[in-house]
This record gives sequence, C-alpha cells and structure tokens, in this order.
Amino acid sequence: MHISSRWIAGCATAVTLAFGMPNAFASTVTVEPGQSLWTIARAHGLPVQLVEAANPGVNPQNLSIGSSVEVPEVESVTIKPGDTLFLIGKRYGVSTAEMLAANPAVNPLNLQIGSTVRVPVGLSQPHRAAQAHVAASIPATSSNLYWLEHVIHAEAGGEPLQAQIAVGDVVVHRMQAGGYGNTVQQVVFQVSDGHYQFESVANGYINSQPDAENVQAALDVLNGDDVVPGALVFYNPSETPSGSWVWQQPVVAKIGHLVFAK
Repeated sequence: MHISSRWIAGCATAVTLAFGMPNAFASTVTVEPGQSLWTIARAHGLPVQLVEAANPGVNPQNLSIGSSVEVPEVESVTIKPGDTLFLIGKRYGVSTAEMLAANPAVNPLNLQIGSTVRVPVGLSQPHRAAQAHVAASIPATSSNLYWLEHVIHAEAGGEPLQAQIAVGDVVVHRMQAGGYGNTVQQVVFQVSDGHYQFESVANGYINSQPDAENVQAALDVLNGDDVVPGALVFYNPSETPSGSWVWQQPVVAKIGHLVFAK
C-alpha cells in the first residue's frame, strides 16, 4: 500500500544466554531514574527487542519513572529437522514476531539443526489475553488466510518478516475499525474515491504467488500477533509523494523500508 502500510524456571540450573548472563525469572520491573528498556533488558540478559515485544504499550523513547515493564522468561530450545521459528513458537503459544524478538541474531530462513533458540514462555496472562482477544476477533477462514498471504507477498515481499506481519496487521486493524470491509478480501479490494487502497490490486501484483515466509507471516497474523498496534496505513517513504496525506499520520513503527502509521 503506498498507503503504498516474549526459563521455564522450574529447573535448578540456570541456562546461560548468548549475552553471557543467566536467565532470570519473569518479573515486573518498576522503572527508576536513568533506566531504559535497553538497560532493563541487559540486566536480565535479554535482547532489547524481546523486552520491547513484551511491552507493546510502552513507548521506549518516553519511559516514565515509576511505570512497570514486563521482563519475560525464556527457555532454550534445540533446533530439530523440520523446525521453523513459527512451528517452535506455535508449540509454546508464542508468536513468530516474539520468537524473532527473542532471537535477533538468528536467520529464520536458515535455522541450523542442533543450534538453540530462545522461546519467551513467561509472558503475563494479561499480555496473552490481549493477543487472544485479537485472534478471536479475526476469523481464520481459508479465504482470509489466502488473501492475507497474497497482500503480504504483494506489498512486503522481500521485506523482513516483521514488516510482512505488520502489513497483515494493518489489514486486520482495518477489519476491526469498520468501514473498510468485514473480510480480508473486502479490505484488500476496497475502492475509495474511485481508487483501490492497495497499489498491488491496481497493478495486478496481488495475484502473484506467495512464498513460505509470506504464508508464515499470514498465519502469525491470524494467530493474534500485532507488531504495529493501531496502524491503519503503511508506505515506503522513497516511493511516496511529499504531498501525500500519509506523511501527516502519527508513526507507529518503521520496519525495513516501510513506515506504519495511524
């Protein structure tokens, strides 16, 4: 669219993370002066991306003293033949975006058998409940999956997996907002003021074949992932006219080449 748009702690022995620090039990941290999500993540031996993913409602640029930050538990899992981040996450009830956040140095398309990845298993029930609410509001029909795969491929093919998930999230947000359509297909093919809302529909690229990563992203969206809360549009700054209205929309995130905004 050019609007083209979380160790298991029962073990007695601590598992050492790549940072060289032991895992810590899931906890809630009260922000003190001078703290940031990075310093909190570092103190618990976790990548900051994971702490950010566990706290979607927290603005990392404006961390309020006295506010609470959730620090998730993680478990180390050995890669077996046929494993993907999506499948491992699914076994633990963890989204692909959260798996990516827990393993920022891992190439999800080239997992090495015998290597280990971290699974954020200790996210709080409120966090899980929020995800379940999103998933429950999106019917996981074959049609919704089909068109999510296609719009993700057409609009974000070649972008990082999180950007692909985010494109699907924008479609979901539009379904939830009302006025855009009640199904993924209706949202994708919506016409406003005589124009398709997604460039890939106008140029026909929406009909091109999705790949395995696009399918993975679509499944994660239907499972309730939301990496860009509230975003209703996305665009590539290098391909968007300077006078476009999307530049005035509040930015939620920039992932890959795409900007996601409300």
